[in-house]
Amino acid sequence: MSKDNASSLDRILDILLMFAGHGQVVTRQEIERRFGLSRSSAYRYLHTLRRRGLISSMARSGEYVLSPGFTRLVAMTEESGRNMAVLAAPILRELTAMTGESALVTHRVGERVLCVGFQEGPRTVRVGLGPAADTPLYLGSSAKVHLAHMPEYDIRRVLDQCATLTPEQWDGNVGVLEWELQDIRERGYATSNGELESGVFSTSVPVFCHDGTLLAAVTVAAVGDRAQDPEDGWLDHLRIAAARIAREWPRAGRGI
Repeated sequence: MSKDNASSLDRILDILLMFAGHGQVVTRQEIERRFGLSRSSAYRYLHTLRRRGLISSMARSGEYVLSPGFTRLVAMTEESGRNMAVLAAPILRELTAMTGESALVTHRVGERVLCVGFQEGPRTVRVGLGPAADTPLYLGSSAKVHLAHMPEYDIRRVLDQCATLTPEQWDGNVGVLEWELQDIRERGYATSNGELESGVFSTSVPVFCHDGTLLAAVTVAAVGDRAQDPEDGWLDHLRIAAARIAREWPRAGRGI
């Protein structure tokens, strides 16, 4: 995909997400102001969304709403998440039994990483779901696995966005994050120490589809005093769990 095509796709998705978070009606003028678009560009993007059945135009000129097609798309996404939760549940239980720690599976939706399956660890002091339920792409081992395996132009876009964040929003460094992503791709796993919650250490591995695209990430998380070198402990168990999810997903994804 060329950079121009990728940019157009990004803009179309941004506009669609604006509809999802804006309320009932969005006007062409609001889209022009929000994204700095010309009238012709706004019309072109809106026409694409209408042609795909994701939005509908109102009787009043220049006003648009989400269509039933978008509702069906959301329902399909929710069903996929439920299928993953059902598939992952016994695998996470086994992973927790083997490691003695909490385990979760995450899936990326746009620029957020959401937990679609969680198994609490058996110990008295254990990691809860908490902040890991919904995270940005630049925080935590699970999110960074997703970010590391996105297309290069998407990674660059997220890094550019990180560069605009204030220290209160993110206390990281873009150069360090870029190096981390390369390291994740080379090692095949990510670690995090206190990024989402003080005193919590986690290790995450990718789950790949048969075509090499990223399906999900599997994570084990522990309180800091029980943290261990992934190479000496959790990593084999995580990779076995990831392989099982990848193998069983084609059937589960179809609801078989």
